[in-house]
Amino acid sequence: MAKRPNASTDELRKTAPAWGQPVRWLTAVSICAYYFLAYRIVGWGSVPSRRGSTLIVANHQHEIESPVIVAMLTLRTRAWRYPIFTVSSRRMWEPGFLAERIPWLAFLLRGVNLGPLFSMIGMQPIENELHTRPFASLAYTLRERYGDLTVETIFRTRALERLGSGIRRLSDLLAPTHFQLGRTFVTLSELNEPYRHEALQATREQLEADLGHFEALARAGATIFLTPEGFYSGDGKMQRLRGVLSRLRPLARAWLTAISYEPFVGRRLCMLYRIEPAADGVPLELQLKRLRPITVSALLATWLRTRSAPFTEKHATDAVEHQLNELPPVLFVEARLRGHPQRMTRAALAGMERLGILLREGSEYAVADRRTHPSFPRTADMIEYQANFHAETLEGARSDGG
Repeated sequence: MAKRPNASTDELRKTAPAWGQPVRWLTAVSICAYYFLAYRIVGWGSVPSRRGSTLIVANHQHEIESPVIVAMLTLRTRAWRYPIFTVSSRRMWEPGFLAERIPWLAFLLRGVNLGPLFSMIGMQPIENELHTRPFASLAYTLRERYGDLTVETIFRTRALERLGSGIRRLSDLLAPTHFQLGRTFVTLSELNEPYRHEALQATREQLEADLGHFEALARAGATIFLTPEGFYSGDGKMQRLRGVLSRLRPLARAWLTAISYEPFVGRRLCMLYRIEPAADGVPLELQLKRLRPITVSALLATWLRTRSAPFTEKHATDAVEHQLNELPPVLFVEARLRGHPQRMTRAALAGMERLGILLREGSEYAVADRRTHPSFPRTADMIEYQANFHAETLEGARSDGG
């Protein structure tokens, strides 16, 4: 049973003042309106409207998960006074964050720091890049502390070689003309002393302060959404759950948001999620794997992963139906797939052909060399990604808690 500390709500009031409620609600409505039009969102379950200190823990595959889940739960559970707080990268509190993600507005956003707005709507920063940072991020931090030093003073030779002769001072790394270069990464080991030591020390101090802030929120009864993998998966495999989770887990009741994607069906990317209370005595990562909805994309990819010969539509539908019949009963199959496996398989084949992942000649398909998806730019092979994802879902089902 999670501890239920009777803490003051001072931390909540200070972090989410009452006058910010209209902005928070407008943001939640706007996010839901946009994402439910741009994507297909299908979900099952929710957290209680009346709840004490609560953690909502999700697996992490795509950047839409936090805004979609938090905005949707904000409206569904009528979080009138306090927002659902999110654990967000401290890079979002530095200039240019949104410019990288909204390229068509980059000319307006490159020098803009939207951190205060993010804080008002419930996003809270944590330092999650302890050894590697974008050049611009380090330049922003170091300039605030030491002034506009020359880059030769700060960086070692191998870092300077990547910067080139056009970058002379820290301010140059923050200039719009060097925006893309500033977003490339540098390790803290590539800093000269004493800046390397001081940057490491400042990073550790910032992390400890951020962790303390989230602990105070949890003790005050907050609901906190987090993706403890830190970064979304590039190969479909879950990363180790880490960071703030271990500090917050004893302070709040945990709910799990298990997320799958249907990348091969339809023109809009489909996100599917299930929300369930976490069970005691079973590792959270195994529970997340087991709870994720089964999709036709995952089943089809699992079959195609080891197939080199051409195949027909019937071969594919037979393979999907066979896997459905062999699934452990504890797993949850999306309703459309359970009711119409042949129709869903045909839709997935059509989507893979449209994406260029499958090549069709007459009645036969063959897997192409190009296996990418525009919504997953860090993934080189979506067949491998989905097959890895499904293998881990089966692993969760076969665990001791399944």
